[in-house]
Amino acid sequence: MRAVVSCLIGILSLVATAVALPGLWFERNVVSESGFVELAGPLGDDPEFREALADTVADGVIARAGLDGVAGRVAEPVVHSVADSMTDLPGFSAAWTQANVLTHRINVTDIPPAELDGRLGVDLTPMVDLVVGTVNDRLGTQLSAPGDLVVAVGTPEQRDRLDRVREWSSWSLPLLVIGVALAVVSILIARRRLTALAWLGGGLIAVAVAEAVVVITGGDWLVGEVASRTGYGQALAERLHDAALASFGTWLIAVGVAGALAVIVGLVARIRA
Repeated sequence: MRAVVSCLIGILSLVATAVALPGLWFERNVVSESGFVELAGPLGDDPEFREALADTVADGVIARAGLDGVAGRVAEPVVHSVADSMTDLPGFSAAWTQANVLTHRINVTDIPPAELDGRLGVDLTPMVDLVVGTVNDRLGTQLSAPGDLVVAVGTPEQRDRLDRVREWSSWSLPLLVIGVALAVVSILIARRRLTALAWLGGGLIAVAVAEAVVVITGGDWLVGEVASRTGYGQALAERLHDAALASFGTWLIAVGVAGALAVIVGLVARIRA
């Protein structure tokens, strides 16, 4: 009877852990502003993403600044040139960080702008300010920044999903604590504690493998579901998917290693006993 109860509690522990892990990662890397900024920061180093970003910023400046006639013909190539090379500008890192902060706020913490119409969005206003300032320095003009540049990159349904996952992720840490506590109880009441430890370790390995498969396949599907087919929207979805996969992958590796250590300790100690 003790063995059966221990087994059931161990299974509950693994289920709680499996549910808590992605939620905790989401809370630390998406809901958290600093976590999101850190996750999205390296996107500025990707050549394809930089190209899509430059095109979007340049088009936004030209379309909203009211450039026409001779002024437009003179300024347009300079705007594109500056946008194409803006990652080399001294203020790029600060502007990109601020853009990620603003993007996080309109999607997670603040009321989204009305022009998004309930969709996910990206605030590129700091990038516009950087490009406009550099163009003015080069041409000696007084070109005004065209206000906020917020690009829609998703659908209302995807924003609703984000809100639901955010609410669920707030319970992830307590759920993980419960999972760990259940694992301890499972080992303590087992007839063969070392064997129970080894089985729990194997379960952790299985959890890591299963979640890796789900994240890879589910992430590919999510990228394909991004409604905005603009170059920037698609590039952003693909690069964020890759960054999230790499980040969560390190968590799963740590879980797998912990599971492997539990298996080794349990089996070796069992043999020596």
